[in-house]
Amino acid sequence: MTDSGEPADFSPPLTALERAQAVSRALTDAARRARFSTRARSAHRGSFQARRGAQAIRILIIGLFVAIVAVPDLVASVYFGLIASDQYVAEAKFTVSSGIIPKMDAVGSITGVPTILIIQDTQVVTNYIESRPMVEQLDRLVGLRDIYSSPSVDFWARFRKNKPIEKFVDYWEKMSSTSIALPSGIVTLTVRAFTAEDAKRVADAVVKLSENLINDLNDRMRRDTVLAAERDMQQAAQLLGKARMQMEYVRNSEGLLDVKQTGKGLTDLITGVESGLLTAEQEYQTQLRYVSEDAPQMRVLKNRITAMKNQLEQMKAQLTTQNEKIASVETDKAFSGKMTKYAEADLEERIAEARYALGAAAVEATRILSERRMLYLHEIVAPAQPEESMYPKRWLYVSMTFLATLIAWVAAVAAVAFVRNNMA
Repeated sequence: MTDSGEPADFSPPLTALERAQAVSRALTDAARRARFSTRARSAHRGSFQARRGAQAIRILIIGLFVAIVAVPDLVASVYFGLIASDQYVAEAKFTVSSGIIPKMDAVGSITGVPTILIIQDTQVVTNYIESRPMVEQLDRLVGLRDIYSSPSVDFWARFRKNKPIEKFVDYWEKMSSTSIALPSGIVTLTVRAFTAEDAKRVADAVVKLSENLINDLNDRMRRDTVLAAERDMQQAAQLLGKARMQMEYVRNSEGLLDVKQTGKGLTDLITGVESGLLTAEQEYQTQLRYVSEDAPQMRVLKNRITAMKNQLEQMKAQLTTQNEKIASVETDKAFSGKMTKYAEADLEERIAEARYALGAAAVEATRILSERRMLYLHEIVAPAQPEESMYPKRWLYVSMTFLATLIAWVAAVAAVAFVRNNMA
């Protein structure tokens, strides 16, 4: 019976084997609980250490976000939103063409692209716009350095006035641009300034100076062409003078005024003598039949024939070569040699006269051509005063800054995670 009056469960006494088994089970349970308690404590300590490392990583990521994203975006927003000065753009369009209609080359006839000469003339102007002489002339004409160094312009956009001219040329190349549209060859000029009035004023000055360059090129080509033609004509005149002096010397030395007239007269004279000689010989043969050879009239006729033969030989010797047997022409030069020398001098004189005539015609043609302009600058669109600032593009620059910094921050976080995983 129990204290409550209920009958107690009757348990038969345990045997020694059963008691041993019960003790073994109790020891096994105790060992299991002990092992579970050790693992729990170890797991608890590892979880605590992991939480401490994760907290450091989170702090690093936040610091990177502030340094890479927040601060640059804040600076960009403040600068572009509150500090950056407005920039106005003035645009002009013009073409450079030649006064002479260019011939289309093989490539141009297929592609429609202008000849290389027109492209070169256009590039001369565009390169001049970006050059140092243009900057120096603009500075003298409109005060270009003062325009871009004004204290009203924000610190980062304005030019430092004390910097050298080479830096100012680089700055000008950033504030202006030129482009050539093919195949039309139209040049588009854009000029940026910090006020609308300055943008238009600088663009007008650039177009004016470009036109002055074209006029200078025209004057230089005109002057060089006329001088070259006049120089050629002067050389031709000198050669003509020398040729005429040589001709005069030949005439005086050879005793000939006109070789053609002299030759014709000598030939006619020889022909007359030959005709008279033939008549005299016929008369001599006719009279010889009736009169003795020793008759006085026959001797006179014979002497006449001999004299005519001698005269004919002398004349022929004058035409062709020297006859040593004839004393009267031993020291005289043959007429054929005189004619050759005279012909050479005459040929040189006629060549010099033709060259001088061509030179005089070239000078006259050059002077007529010089009155026309070789190159023209046609202004298609004159610079107009802008009403709205085109730069800086504030929202675009801020958005691009945010996107770039965000990408950089993501790359930095990825690098940190990679290093942490490899260290673990």
